[in-house]
Amino acid sequence: MEKFEESYTIRNKSKFIEETKRIKTQKKEFEELKENLEEYFNFEITDYIVSDILDCETYNHVCLMINLAVINNRISLKNSITLKNELKRLFKINDIFDTFDTNNYIMHQ
Repeated sequence: MEKFEESYTIRNKSKFIEETKRIKTQKKEFEELKENLEEYFNFEITDYIVSDILDCETYNHVCLMINLAVINNRISLKNSITLKNELKRLFKINDIFDTFDTNNYIMHQ
């Protein structure tokens, strides 16, 4: 990566460094949320579901992604029902068009 950085101008290099930091932060947030959710639910959650939660998608959209995970045999029907119901509670979702907000996430130990 250092050789890649060398070809940048000073201005571009600082943008590159900022973007790299942003991506590392986003990756860390993703890993923490995925780990917390999987620990809480005690089953694996597909990456694209966790990504959509972090991207502040609507509850309706995340439910559609959960349905897709069921169709693709990435999650069982029973676990999908549990996930939909508990995500609603964990993120204080009141309406299907509410967006996920990690600031509303109820942390469980």
